[in-house]
Parts: sequence; C-alpha cells; structure tokens
Amino acid sequence: MGSLPFHTSPNPNFSLSKSSNSHKFSQTHVSKLQFQRFSPHKSYVHLISSLCKQGQIQAALDLLTQMELQSLLIGPQVYGELLQGCVYERDLYTGQQIHARIIKNGDFFSRNEYIETKLLVFYAKCDCFEIANSLFGRLRVKNVFSWAAITGLHCRMGFHEDALMCFCEMIDIGLSADNFVVPNALKACGALHWINFGRGVHGYALKLGLDRCVFVSSSLVDMYGKCGFLEDARQVFENMPQKNVVTWNSMIVGYVQNGFHQEAIEVFYDMRLEDVEQSRVTLSGFLSAAANLGAIEEGKQGHAIAIIGGFELDNILGSSILNFYSKVGLIEDAELVFSRMVEKDVVSWNLLISCFVHCEQIERAVDMCHLMRLENMKFDSVTIASILSACANTKNIKLGKEGHCYSIRNNLESDAIVASGITHMYVKCERISDARVVFNSTINKDLTLWNTLLTSYAELGLVGETLRL
Repeated sequence: MGSLPFHTSPNPNFSLSKSSNSHKFSQTHVSKLQFQRFSPHKSYVHLISSLCKQGQIQAALDLLTQMELQSLLIGPQVYGELLQGCVYERDLYTGQQIHARIIKNGDFFSRNEYIETKLLVFYAKCDCFEIANSLFGRLRVKNVFSWAAITGLHCRMGFHEDALMCFCEMIDIGLSADNFVVPNALKACGALHWINFGRGVHGYALKLGLDRCVFVSSSLVDMYGKCGFLEDARQVFENMPQKNVVTWNSMIVGYVQNGFHQEAIEVFYDMRLEDVEQSRVTLSGFLSAAANLGAIEEGKQGHAIAIIGGFELDNILGSSILNFYSKVGLIEDAELVFSRMVEKDVVSWNLLISCFVHCEQIERAVDMCHLMRLENMKFDSVTIASILSACANTKNIKLGKEGHCYSIRNNLESDAIVASGITHMYVKCERISDARVVFNSTINKDLTLWNTLLTSYAELGLVGETLRL
C-alpha cells in the first residue's frame, strides 16, 4: 500500500512515506510471522487493549514502542486494538500515526485483511469520506464489517442513494447483511422516503430473522415514521419482544413529525409506566408535542422531569424547553430557561426573539438582536424573518430597511423566508413599490412569496393590484 491522500489530516506535515531509519522487520522475521503463530508478550497486549478501552491511546502507543524496542513480535491484533481505541475517541490524528507505523512495518501488516478492515472502519467512523472510499476500493476481501462501515459512512454524509447501492451490491455478491448493515439501509430509506425500498429491506430482515434484533426493529419504526406510515411503525413497535430507549424515541418522534401530537404524549406516558429511562431525545419529542398542542401542564411536567433527571440545558433539550414556553406564551419562563442554558446557538436565540415578537414585545426582541450581535452570533434567515415580522406589525420602516440591508450584505435576500418577510414588511408599511421591487427581483418565487403579496394587497384593499398579479 503506497501513500494515501491525507489532505484532510489535521497535521499538514503528516506523511506515510517510508523512512530509511524507521524500525522494520527483516525478511526473516516476515517469513517467520507468515508461517508461525504470533506470540507477543501477553501482558503487553492485555495492557494495550485495556488502555485503549479506557481512552488512553497515547499510553498504549508508548507500550507499543517498548514492544518494538524489545523486539517482541507484534501481531495484527495489537494494531487493531489501537485503531479501535481511536474509533472510540474519534482521534483522527493518532489513528493516522498508527496507520503510518503499520505501513513502515511492511506489506505483511499493511496488506493484512484484518488490519485493512480496521483501517477502513477507523476512517469511516472519523467521517474521512475520500480516504475510507479509497481503502474500501482497494480491499481484496470485503467482509460484512467493511460493508457496514461504508454504508454507515454514506448515510452520515447524506449520500443515502449510494448507501442503498452499496447494500444492493453486497447482496448481489452473495453476502448476507447483518444487524449493522440493515439499520443503515433502513436509515437511508427513511431519509429518502423510499417506502417501497424500505418494505423490501423489511422483508429481507424477516427472511434472515433479523427483525428480532432490537436495533433492526428500532430502525424499522424510525423508517416507517419518517415515511409517514405510522400504522406500520406502530405494528412493528407493538410486536417487539424488547424495546430500548431508541425504540421509544423513534415512535414518539415519528408521531410528532407527522402531526400526531396527542399520540406522542400517550407513548411518552406509556414509556414512563414501563419504567424506561428517558433521554434528551425523548424529552425533546415530548416537549415538541406539548408545545404544538398548547398543553401547558404536560410541558411543565417535561421540564420538571428534565430537572429531576439532572439533564443539562444544552442546545437540544434547552431549545426544546424554550420552544415550548415560547409557543404557549410564557415569556418569563422562556427567559429563565434561556439564561440557564449551558449552550446557546442561533436556534435558541431565534426562539426567544420569536417569542418576544409573538407576544408583541418588539423592543425586547430588538434588544435581543443587539445582544446576539454582541455575542458575535450571526443572524440567519429565521432571525431576519422574525425582526421583519416585528417591523411589519409596528410599521417600523427604519428598522425594516436595516433588516433588508443586512440580508443583502449577507446574501440572505434570496432566501424564501426572508424574501417573504421583506415583501410583507414593505406592504404593511405601505411601501407598495418597494414590495413589488423585492418581489420582482426574487428569482425563485415560491407559493409562500406569492401568497404573502396577494394577501397583503387584499388586506390593504388593493383589488386591482391583486387581480393583476
């Protein structure tokens, strides 16, 4: 194996070229290793494995160096343990160092089927798409682990059709998919909303008896939910002999995504009765359902469960609680949650700004925008749309123009939400000509933009303009 294109390496000086003074096995050693059973010092191997599982990769590497200095025979399993440790820690840089040592020790190691597969899994888990794809293409023997790694990588990178092509290719060459490959295929089907393909994968899983695996069944629930087939999702869910937190989450989120909020709340309470420990995803789904139903008591219960469970108010859970209080109009509670969030991203800022706008507290919404800028947070299309909505409601043309200028400077004016917000703001401020200029200059006019202008004209009694549109 020659040098690989490690242009994604965090270390620009990283190289896989062989060094003349690097440690190498002699040809005699290689011959012995090829025909004799490896017998590395068991205490070293055991300790390296233990350190890797504890995340102490550098200490494990130091032990490997000691083995090399003592001329102890090092088997492929040692490098495999080290690479697996890097997978656990998502430590790309150290994994590349290990890869370099493997290559420097000769083709017997670098062309070993076990090590090749471990390298592929490592780079795939670190989302190094080009390197993993290159390694996969060079594999002489592709086993189920390598197919699982490459299909999972394609899914994580959003290449769902490619993931399904890999799945089909694997089946075509006579390999049976396992309980890692099948969930990857189902995830791709859900993302693409390919229900027929998903049903085919379901049938394949039934044929192999994989449907009894909780990971496969949970993926089936998720796939059917994403495709909008809630009855099928519920049937799989009810027939599962065992359910884990992922299974329950898939059912709750599936209901929420398809607008069945009451059903999502009922599943959440069933989960509580089954004494299954909730996760951030569970509570986020439950709070979203409560917010959409305006169910104040249920939402407050979700917040209380999060506090009792010791969950930190991160971007996911904190934003879900903030969204709930914003939608039900409890501004003080929303502000309190926002102030206690350990992480704040643009979504959480937008939620509080939208809450102020919804409750017609425009000055406070503007103040939040100023604070957001002081925190070096950039506005996105949702932020601008919220401010423009506030300007439209108060007919604040000066602030509205500032929002329009900001969207132009940051290439946001072509966004459908922003374009509709600017148009609506100008019409509400009775600047019809400006609204029409924005409308005409928008290249991709969607239904929302058309409806915005038509509705605004109608509200102002501009019947002639409405008919001409």
